[in-house]
Amino acid sequence: MTSTIQSFLGNQYRTYLVLFLCALIIGIKLGTLIPLLSLILESRGYSNTEIGLNVVAQPLAVILFVRITPIIIHKIGLARSIVIAQIFTILLYFTFPIFESLTAWFIIRFLIGFAGALAWNAFDTWMLSMADDSNRGKIVTIYNTVFVIGFAIGPMVISLTGIEGWLPFVVIAALSFLAIIPLITIKIDDPKLPEKKSLPVFAAIIAAPTIFGAAILCGLDDVMFVSFFPIFMIKSNFSQDLALQFVTITLVGGVICQPIVGVLLDKVNKRLLMNIAVLITFICPIIFALFINNFYIMAISCFMWGGAASGIFAISLTMLGERYSASQVAGATAILVMVFEVGSLTGPLIGGRVMDIVGPMGFIYSITSFTFIFLVISIYRTFRR
Repeated sequence: MTSTIQSFLGNQYRTYLVLFLCALIIGIKLGTLIPLLSLILESRGYSNTEIGLNVVAQPLAVILFVRITPIIIHKIGLARSIVIAQIFTILLYFTFPIFESLTAWFIIRFLIGFAGALAWNAFDTWMLSMADDSNRGKIVTIYNTVFVIGFAIGPMVISLTGIEGWLPFVVIAALSFLAIIPLITIKIDDPKLPEKKSLPVFAAIIAAPTIFGAAILCGLDDVMFVSFFPIFMIKSNFSQDLALQFVTITLVGGVICQPIVGVLLDKVNKRLLMNIAVLITFICPIIFALFINNFYIMAISCFMWGGAASGIFAISLTMLGERYSASQVAGATAILVMVFEVGSLTGPLIGGRVMDIVGPMGFIYSITSFTFIFLVISIYRTFRR
């Protein structure tokens, strides 16, 4: 069994397995936390605009501190960065039930956002630093798959814990603790990064608009979906449990389609693959809305939506790994995280406001509009190159 895994992942298979396990657990945690907080705020009577403003605290922290996380990673190392970030978030999760005001939650989520950015930047840098042209697509898609599996499990955790009291936050804190156990108990390779080379943010984005534009779209899509899709369903006269089931179906689509994306990444032009994934991501919410009373069509569209949307991020991360050297990869992944969070910040603000103005369908209008804009950009860049 070990030899099979080693032949598939390479000599550093032990490190990959630990990182995959940590990504799985962190995915479960985030898949639980984000919709949990939105559902709690919605149950307290806050408007979608207020919920959206609260959601943006985490991406705002990432944007403000994006230049700091690569410095920390290069100074204290990849493993220590992840461990410290997770311990910090564990302490913060217990403050949600204590401080219930919207302002307090904004501050807590802002601090969690900084810690999350540090861990995410470290994970992506670690993964891309070990991978090479022969296995990068495979490693990135496995990494993305296990994270999406965890994210898909999150809504089911809420179904078990409910949204009241301390229990959901205790469970989330426990998951954070579990994520760091392999890093501190198993001997793995923590690669020493070469001397950091600065990478100007705006110059990098202009030079690679497809890579970083895809990350913005993923941020818009992911956070808007987990924050407002359950609310969209509830306000469209569906139960909370059914809303969470459709969230799970979407995330399961992301899991099952990842191996397909991984195979295609090594055989198909990546820009063509990107365009197809974005087109599917654009069409599926429209189909879902048009057939909102047909369970099977809704389920199929959610499944394909999740598969295509998760594929976009895997494609962009693979393209980034090919483009930047080891000395630049920490800075490049930090920018990728930053622009992802720009999307995470913009999406809830605009989406929540549109839903307040036009009703639940504002969710569909917003998310399809954002996707269409990037689809045009991606197709243009494909033909231009």
